[in-house]
Amino acid sequence: MARPEAGAVMTELAGKGQRAFLIVPIGFVSDHVEVLYDVDVVYRELAERLGVQFARTRSLNDDPLLVRALAELVRDTAAARGWK
Repeated sequence: MARPEAGAVMTELAGKGQRAFLIVPIGFVSDHVEVLYDVDVVYRELAERLGVQFARTRSLNDDPLLVRALAELVRDTAAARGWK
């Protein structure tokens, strides 16, 4: 499925007067190259060129609540399949 690229959306919206952007990389639960470089470097530089405010939400990484939720999913799935 084709989606608009975040930088293109930022540029378009800034041209329409949007002055602040909050990026929420929901496709990822941990920091990695697409978040750390694309968002933190490329989009931040774009925001500076556009003269707009820019931030992103923290990644969940090893947040204890996330780890507990994932562990529960694994245990439930294993039990449902009869794994010990």
